[in-house]
Amino acid sequence: MGKCVTGLMAALAATAVLSSAAATQPDRASPLGREEAMFEFLAAELAAQRGETAPALANMARLARELRDPQIARRAAELAIRARAMDPALEMAMLLVELEPESTLGRDLVASLLANRGDVQKAQETIAAFLESSTGKSRILTQLAFYFGRFTDKAAVLEATRAIVARYPKLAESRYALGVAALVAGKQDLALAESKAALDMRPGWEDAAVLRAQVLKKDAPADVIAFYRAFVERNPDAKDVRLQLARELAAARQNAEARQEFRAVERLSGSDPQIPYAIGLLALQLEDYADAEVAFRRALGMGHPDPGAVYLGLGQAAESAKRIDEALDWYARVESGDRMRAQMRIASLIAKRDGLEKGRAYLQGVEPRAQDDRIQMIQIEAQLLREAKAWQDTFVMLSKAVERYPESFELLYDRAMAAEKVDRLEILEADLRRVIKLKPDYAHAYNALGYTLADRTDRIEEALVLVEQALKLSPDDPFILDSMGWVQYRRGKLDEALEHLKGAYKARPDPEIAAHLGEVLWKLGRKDEASRVWSAALTDHPNHETLLAVIQKFKP
Repeated sequence: MGKCVTGLMAALAATAVLSSAAATQPDRASPLGREEAMFEFLAAELAAQRGETAPALANMARLARELRDPQIARRAAELAIRARAMDPALEMAMLLVELEPESTLGRDLVASLLANRGDVQKAQETIAAFLESSTGKSRILTQLAFYFGRFTDKAAVLEATRAIVARYPKLAESRYALGVAALVAGKQDLALAESKAALDMRPGWEDAAVLRAQVLKKDAPADVIAFYRAFVERNPDAKDVRLQLARELAAARQNAEARQEFRAVERLSGSDPQIPYAIGLLALQLEDYADAEVAFRRALGMGHPDPGAVYLGLGQAAESAKRIDEALDWYARVESGDRMRAQMRIASLIAKRDGLEKGRAYLQGVEPRAQDDRIQMIQIEAQLLREAKAWQDTFVMLSKAVERYPESFELLYDRAMAAEKVDRLEILEADLRRVIKLKPDYAHAYNALGYTLADRTDRIEEALVLVEQALKLSPDDPFILDSMGWVQYRRGKLDEALEHLKGAYKARPDPEIAAHLGEVLWKLGRKDEASRVWSAALTDHPNHETLLAVIQKFKP
């Protein structure tokens, strides 16, 4: 009896779905009256509760087709999957996509069920048949890449896409779909041609513009920003493209221009709290702390999904503006994934204000929530000691930590860096080789060992091999480019050194990179250029020891 009551209650609850659908979608034509539809829906639910899945599915699917209601289609798909009836499941998932074009659930179901069919050809036939009967051809075409996304044979997917879109040559979405498939399959020329054709057919289409930019980024990344700028000049309300432009500008460290574009995006759509958050981050980079605070507060007021990240930004703005008590208050509120970063800033501020031991004492009172937290706390304390230039204390503390956590590549790496400061190069090398063994894809371990061997020993060719490996793992890292430049300098290859150091300094105008670049320029006889590089770096970093030392070396 209890089981029957439970099933009846579930069925009665399910009728609320139908009632809600009927109330919110009154214009959908159906041969069934509302009372008859309600009765059949209830009967199907009761059959499902009794375990009579086949008749329940048949009736629910029929109702979904006749009523064309997404909630009923979703329920029918659920019953079909439970019964392992893949054809009805796919039909209902595709109906759901048609009825709710923005439904990620529908797209996910279609992609998964198509992949379960086993091969691209069968998926192609299914999608082609679906397109023939669908009234939403344009949207389905733009989502072809998603539907084929779980197939690994990208060349076969490209040919399947080509066959599908051939039936709809006058639709810009066909050219777009083929362009996406070509890009995924590595056919750059075809992707470029199809993205251009899609834009020619629909000149203001943002999806096609983003696709074209993605193709350009593969072969001509410098052209992407120019392309986006030209597009938004012609289409000033293109919010999505402006957002992509803002991100590209930020990645290129053109922070002022990036902030301007994010502000334009915010004006076009003021409902996304991520936009003022991004503006706040850029304002921090531009040292506009008042604007950063305003932007972060706006993000909070709009309900940012990660308030801890916003609190961290507010703390950074207050700290940079020398409002230390306020910064401490913001950092103390961070409870999310940025908690340990916030704790590091609190400890550092206390150490600077009240002394190193006070900062360390604060850390000892922080309750770790996991082993990763414990390791991060050790790293934070080591950072406090480094900031105080207590090199020997740093080395001793990290040595004890490595004894406790011998498999922690983070602590091994940190101890290696501390070992260099106290001239224990044998420990540095042993630790970094251990890191490479534990984490063979960690580019910074190869880089640190290679740079140290080049800078502190005569094992230059060995250093070259290590830094080359680091570059393979992280080819655009400016610090690794700097190391390669320094290795080539030590090998006497000044032109090669200059090429790498210029690239590194352009990507990141760091004072140590400036010191190396200036030294190579000086050795090449380009002393005025060297002086300009050093002077520019000194403006922003007047107390940087490495920079001051190299200037003193060549311009005593």
